[in-house]
Amino acid sequence: MSILFASCDKEEDLGKSLIDTSTPELNDVDEWIRENYTYPYNVEVKYKWDNSELDNTKILTPTTLERVIPFLDKMKGIWVDPYANNGGPDFMKAFIPKQIVLVGSHNYNDNGSIVLGQAEGGRKITIFDLNYINFDLSGMNDWERRKAMEPILRVFKTMHHEFGHILHQTIAYPVEYKKLTVGYTSNWMNFSDSDARKMGFITAYSLLNPDEDFVEMLSEFLTRSNEDWNELIDKIKIYDDSWNTDEAASEKARGQIREKEKMIADYMLQIWKIDIYKLQADIAEVLDGLGN
Repeated sequence: MSILFASCDKEEDLGKSLIDTSTPELNDVDEWIRENYTYPYNVEVKYKWDNSELDNTKILTPTTLERVIPFLDKMKGIWVDPYANNGGPDFMKAFIPKQIVLVGSHNYNDNGSIVLGQAEGGRKITIFDLNYINFDLSGMNDWERRKAMEPILRVFKTMHHEFGHILHQTIAYPVEYKKLTVGYTSNWMNFSDSDARKMGFITAYSLLNPDEDFVEMLSEFLTRSNEDWNELIDKIKIYDDSWNTDEAASEKARGQIREKEKMIADYMLQIWKIDIYKLQADIAEVLDGLGN
């Protein structure tokens, strides 16, 4: 007992704590992120370099500071706000990823393909390519503006693609969707988007598996106006050996994509109470303003 009391009375100097409890210094970008993402949606946006968040086998670079707010501001208008307006603020609070990691460079695979974004279990989304995006389209002619819009549309299509994964992983889409088309393959890179559409798929990447097919349909639909979407589908044509239009085969391919569109529209309305045609119109209005 005397030994025990003696050991309790003795105070040891454990040294300085290794845990940093100091208040972090916030710059203007940090403050903007807090006001627009952290406070309303409990989202952490990481734009400063952090090896622990990325694949260390890849050669990657951080996004430049001046691109962070313009990108996040446009992402709010093209992705966050339309979903919040159509699904309700609680919908986005529940399903928006709680961490968004921004990377400036391309993320190449060994086979030469590029990873545009990654979603991890609905908790985290990583977006690449930000250093290749320019939101200042002033002074550009029509051709230059269209070229400048391509990476913008690509990165926001990626956001809708990854968010689509979060939704169907939370509540699965109907199993009948997987039976609408056949021909899924891991060799999707050997096909062009045009080839895929003739097979009833909206993009070549849709050929990978039904889940990618589902989110590619959703993301392609939401990053086009309804007029552009209908024009894209109506232009699908298959030719026979004599280069005459095979109307039956063409109609079948268009019909398969239309069936997928209807099934996705029903899924979004019945499960999430979201009219994707209204959602599409809201996003198209923002994109139109940006392109102009």
